Amino acid sequence: MAARASSEERPPTRRTRGRPPTIGREAVLEAAIRLLDAEGVEALTMRRLASELGVSAMAPYRYVGSKDELLIVLVDRLAARLVYPPRPTDPKAAMLVLWSTIYDSLVEHPWVPEVLARRRMMAPSVRGAIEEIHAALCDAGLPIEAAVRAYRLMWNFTLGSLLVRAGAGTEGPSQQRELRAAPDPELYPTLAAAAAAWSGAHGRDTYRNDLRTLIDALLITTPSPDAPARC
Repeated sequence: MAARASSEERPPTRRTRGRPPTIGREAVLEAAIRLLDAEGVEALTMRRLASELGVSAMAPYRYVGSKDELLIVLVDRLAARLVYPPRPTDPKAAMLVLWSTIYDSLVEHPWVPEVLARRRMMAPSVRGAIEEIHAALCDAGLPIEAAVRAYRLMWNFTLGSLLVRAGAGTEGPSQQRELRAAPDPELYPTLAAAAAAWSGAHGRDTYRNDLRTLIDALLITTPSPDAPARC
């Protein structure tokens, strides 16, 4: 009677290769947002995104054609999630609500202001808020050309505030803070007098108060006889 073959003598069992992991569009977008929130724009590549998802390098391309296209989709996705509180009837107060909502949303995703500033992108989903802000400026008495200028100033102020805030949140010493802290009073007497005020302002988020001041200044207008008609 033949002896039973030992386990060492048995032929190896062939392993069947399973299907590669599959992903959906939602998984791609959410993983990209998590990566951007954690590490910023430079860390996001299509290969890195695929690695985070555990799929092949080409898998994310089923849903977006490039990194730039992905960023546009993500910015619009976040804009579409914005929930604006009820707006007061007063134009100034309405603008404060709209801008503050946009600002608070962008604070949660510091990479978005960088994308908007460097790549000149715009989220289609935010056009409703832009329309309301323009209408509020017109309701406050500005002609359409002045309303466009005022909007641009408020947007540049908001974007700049967000970029400065994001920079202040990075690790490492602040050269600006060091230079303002103890200027030579003989060379820079005004800066020396302002040093304490600068020190107290460091790290404070004064966006809303500053925006209110900016809006008040933009709406102080004395129309001339040949001024353009209001909106």
